[in-house]
Amino acid sequence: MTRRNLIILGGSEDQVPAYLEGRRLGYRVIGIDQKPDALGAELADEFLCLTTREPEAIAKRLGDIDVAAVISPASDAAQASVAALSKHYGTAFQPSPAAVRASEDKNYFHSVVEKLSFPRYRSLKGDDPDALIAAAAGMTYPLVVKPTDSSGSKGLSCVPEPAQLRAAIGTARKNSFASEVLIEELVDGRHYSLECFAQNGRPAFTVVTERIITPLPHMISVSHVTPAALGCSIQGRLLDMITAIFGELGHRSGPVNFDFVLTPAGDVHFIEMGARLGGNGMPLLASHAFGVNTVEAAIRLAAGEALDLGTHPRPRFVMLRILTAETDGTLVSVAGVSTVRALTEVTELRLFKAPGSRVNRYTQAAHKLGYLILAADSREALSQALDTSLATLHFEIEPDDETQEN
Repeated sequence: MTRRNLIILGGSEDQVPAYLEGRRLGYRVIGIDQKPDALGAELADEFLCLTTREPEAIAKRLGDIDVAAVISPASDAAQASVAALSKHYGTAFQPSPAAVRASEDKNYFHSVVEKLSFPRYRSLKGDDPDALIAAAAGMTYPLVVKPTDSSGSKGLSCVPEPAQLRAAIGTARKNSFASEVLIEELVDGRHYSLECFAQNGRPAFTVVTERIITPLPHMISVSHVTPAALGCSIQGRLLDMITAIFGELGHRSGPVNFDFVLTPAGDVHFIEMGARLGGNGMPLLASHAFGVNTVEAAIRLAAGEALDLGTHPRPRFVMLRILTAETDGTLVSVAGVSTVRALTEVTELRLFKAPGSRVNRYTQAAHKLGYLILAADSREALSQALDTSLATLHFEIEPDDETQEN
């Protein structure tokens, strides 16, 4: 029997689960990534070393084949290609154009939030540094500066004063495919992420996590904890807001994730969204906390099958901790792995780097060393288990010469 093809755009650690799940479900997996040594390369039945942002080139290389589905977990930049290739191959599931645009253009998502009269913070978009600096003169510092069309915190920084704004704009422009920059006022409050599956235009399954981020200036996710400490009224309001966003974007079915901030006054400020499975191990967290395989659900939905997410048992307190390096260099060894895996509260430890690998300081989400998943009956036990795990794990890194000199 000939296996149908599943195209996966991207081959990083957050796309690897889709490769494994696709093969388990019986698909012939075609991986696309511009890095020849991408993790997905060894897992694919066929691998093309191409950028995920050029669907015409991908279709030309693949030719006239039978494609069941096209997906790109954790990547906003590839969503337009997902839509174009889905249309080219006539797959059963066709993503909403407006949802794709909101995923790839943070400023457009802001306009959707504004149209719905949800709480907003001031922001501006542009590609001219001088014009951006002039326009930002009336904004309140600190300011968040980031590319309009990138993900994984690439090119993002938070500047406390005007003197640092030009450099931050330059960094953001370098990391933007369109050289466009978004400048936002920093919202004071607690940070959350929300992983959701829509069904018939409404949330069918949601995971809300408390999101811990690195200190300024980078503001990158370090850990997620569920269940989040949200009152019933806020949770209900949040679901109503998400349903309204789905309606405005025409997003009827499939995965979507949001980052939002809850202010001390109780206002929900949406930061950005992606109409795809979340990154930073969110599907892994959903699996351990709720027993729901969102990767399988995303593939089946993309292939035109009915959405069935099963039951959602009330979770224990579950944390996903991102393991990181504090310096650029070469990983020499990792100690304490077996001891940490033996801890009662540790449900999974995944390492993405082996000795001899190049590692980088955690200045963007792609620079992670691995994931640590913990589960406990209380927040206190969860925190203690995390402290024990981090004290036991040791990554020996030989710093770069220039790092040593600095």
